[in-house]
Amino acid sequence: MNIKENFSIFGMIEFPHVLTLLNLVSGMVSILFSISQEYTLACIFMFMAVFFELIDGKVAKIMKKVTAFGRELGSLSDVVSFGVAPVVLAFQTTKNIGDGWIFAVIIYLIAAVAGCLRLARFNIRELDHFEGLPTIVNAVVVPVFFFLGLTSWYPFIFLVSAILMVSAFHLKKFI
Repeated sequence: MNIKENFSIFGMIEFPHVLTLLNLVSGMVSILFSISQEYTLACIFMFMAVFFELIDGKVAKIMKKVTAFGRELGSLSDVVSFGVAPVVLAFQTTKNIGDGWIFAVIIYLIAAVAGCLRLARFNIRELDHFEGLPTIVNAVVVPVFFFLGLTSWYPFIFLVSAILMVSAFHLKKFI
């Protein structure tokens, strides 16, 4: 028996999926850097996740390798990179804000759940537009606000993001 027979999942992985997994790994590394209080590196890895997200689908289309497996893998990776990683960075950089801290944590948790719900809805629909705010926006806005020194805005940003992610407004696909 060869390894492909024992672990048939390896036979399912195509080059575009490797790019998707690099999105996932970038998100996980971002989380680790946030926990380690290396916020600049956390932001850089969030941007790397965005980069891999922007190219994996395009590469899959070019290679004619668009699959249900890739779609699911992409959404699972996005939950980590665009749902959890931005929340962990926000939590770490605002945990000393005083009495409002618990409200910020609740908002962050709601935003992570909203991102998961948004991605689940995306997976069951074939639309020519986005429905609700794409989760990838979190991984762009959060690092930008960090670099601008506006981390105190994170609770507000995540509250708005959570509402927009689960809303039904239509947005033209840009990726």
